[in-house]
Order: sequence, then structure tokens, then C-alpha cells
Amino acid sequence: MSFFGTTWNALGDIAMWAHEEVSIYRRSKKIQREKESRDALVRLESAEYQTVEKVTGISVAEFSERYLMKKEPVIVADGLKDWQAKQLWNFDYFAKEFGNMSVQLQDAGFKPKSNVELRTYLQEIASLPAVELGEMGNDLDYLRYTYDSFLKHLLFTWGLGHRVKTDSFSFLAFQRIQDHWQRPYFLPESGYKIPWVQVGSLHPNKRMCQDWGLYFSAPGACTRLHVDGMRTNAVLCQVVGRKAGWIFSESLEDVVRNTAEGHADLSPSVDSSIMQQSARQGRQKDRIWQFDLLPGEIMLIPKGLSHEVHTLSPSISLTYNFLTNAEYRDYFDFKSQRGHGWIANAPIAAVPEFERIYQRNILSSMT
Repeated sequence: MSFFGTTWNALGDIAMWAHEEVSIYRRSKKIQREKESRDALVRLESAEYQTVEKVTGISVAEFSERYLMKKEPVIVADGLKDWQAKQLWNFDYFAKEFGNMSVQLQDAGFKPKSNVELRTYLQEIASLPAVELGEMGNDLDYLRYTYDSFLKHLLFTWGLGHRVKTDSFSFLAFQRIQDHWQRPYFLPESGYKIPWVQVGSLHPNKRMCQDWGLYFSAPGACTRLHVDGMRTNAVLCQVVGRKAGWIFSESLEDVVRNTAEGHADLSPSVDSSIMQQSARQGRQKDRIWQFDLLPGEIMLIPKGLSHEVHTLSPSISLTYNFLTNAEYRDYFDFKSQRGHGWIANAPIAAVPEFERIYQRNILSSMT
């Protein structure tokens, strides 16, 4: 891209950040949410329970119309088409290329944990056996993103990362593996608000997008229920291993958060009038999608939707966030009402009532 295009897009990023700071974040203290859910059990039980649809060979237009604009999650089963990463990436490759580096792990709530040698960490998690959805291990930290400095982060987000000298694994890996992956074939070339791309094309392998991360996680690791911080769309690109979990409609955001954090009434003896009213209100909009993400697949997690992700076998995945021009008004209005994202203090999979509901739905889908 030309110097003019790079500069224009960088200025657009700055303008977007400033606009949200003034229009949303400085007003966030006024945002109210439901902090206790009296009808949580009936809402969860009466929600429409689905499996995330899998498609192949989908066009940019169809992807946008059927899924992106409707906030409908989808898995593109051939999403890694033409990616060298499918053949190159495994635990041995990263141990060989970056194994001597020290990396800082994160827990299930994204909080920084211990520093370890990358090679040792990769060898440990690669040897662990697979688990089933809902089986969670204690102290299974994962590697997602290692920071360097704010200035270097800005340079990477503006497409100038190739000029940066860094000791951060994430930044160094971004530089070295850029030829191994590319923008998924079903996403548009341009017309993005986040990152700002109004001139030229978006190349996420050369310009680090919001929340870019290279994930390494062990079977039983969990990223607790959360909404991404900026409330933008995420693509979860699965290269090695298997992940599963749930995505919840925006109408269930407070219900599932309160359920995970112990602020929900999960008693079956809820007043019948509350149950009837909740069922009427939620029947058309409360939805729970369960997903099973396999190697070679990419999943869209639509903007603003709460989700919880579990690693079922030793996993390597890549993720980043984005927002297109066409989505901006809906995104801004909803974010103005709800504020920034959040992460629950406990996984929803650990709630016995929710486990009973999803296990029942798994069985019903098999009959």
C-alpha cells in the first residue's frame, strides 16, 4: 500500500478511537445492566438451542448477507483454503522456530500468569490426552498474546510492524509467519471501520488487527464466558486440535453472565407468571448455539455476542477482530447501550443447571 493509503488508514484508526472514547467510554458509568436474573432457568431452558451451521465455498456477498449482517455465527469448513499454515504449523514447528523464547501465559480470564520457556510449554501441552466438552482442568494457562510496548503495538496495527525490532513472541511470530496465512477468502477486501480500511485492501497478515492472537492451549483449558472488549466480530481460525463451546444471543447477555457469576435464580420453583412472561418474551430471540470447531475451519463469532470456548485437544489457533462499514451503525448504537466487553469470573460450563440443559440438548440432537 502507498504511503498515502497507510497514513490515511492510520488517521482513520485514531479518529475512531477518539470518537468512541468521547461518545461511549466516558459515558460508560451511566450504563446500567441487569445484575440479577430471577428468570434465568426458564430463559435458558426455553431458548432455541442450535448447532452452529457449517458451510463451504461461500461467497463474500452470501457470507455477509446470511451471517455477518444477521449476527448469525457460522463455521466455514474450508476456511483455511490456500493457507500454508495447514501444512507447516504444529507444536514441533513453533518449538523449533521460537522454542528458546520466554513467554508469559494467561489464565482463563486473560490475566497474565507465569513466564515459561516456549519449548517446554509446547511439549507439555502437546502430550496431554483429549477431553470432552465441560471437562476443565485447574491451572491450565494458555498462550495468546505477549505484549511489548504501546508504541510498537501501534506500529504493527498501522502495517509498519516489519520495521520493528522486538523480543515479544507474538510480534516476532507475526513478522515471520505472515506468508503462512491470509485474509479468509469469504471476508471482503476493503470497507472496514475497524481496522480503518477505506483506501486499499486489508491484509491482516501484514497489518495486525484488533485482538490478534496466536493461541496455544491444552485439553481442558477454558476461555471463560465473555464478550470481546471492543464488541466487534471475531474470526477463530483453527489450525491444529479441536475446540468447542457456546455462543449466546445478545438477548441472553445478562442472563448467562449472571448465571456464570452466581447472580441468577436457578430454582425450578420460579413463580409461574414470571415463567410465562419470560417464555413469551424470549421465545423469538433467545438463542444458544453450540459449536465444534475442527482443524481447517474458521468460525465467525458475531459482534457483541457472549461466548465461552473450551479446548478439547492440544490446540493451535489464530484469531482477530474486525468491523465492516455496513455494520457500524448497529455496532455503535448497541455498544452505546451496553458499553465495553466483559469476562465472567467463572465459566458457565461449571454451573450444574446449565450443564444439564446442554447435555439434554446434545442427546435430543442425536435422536
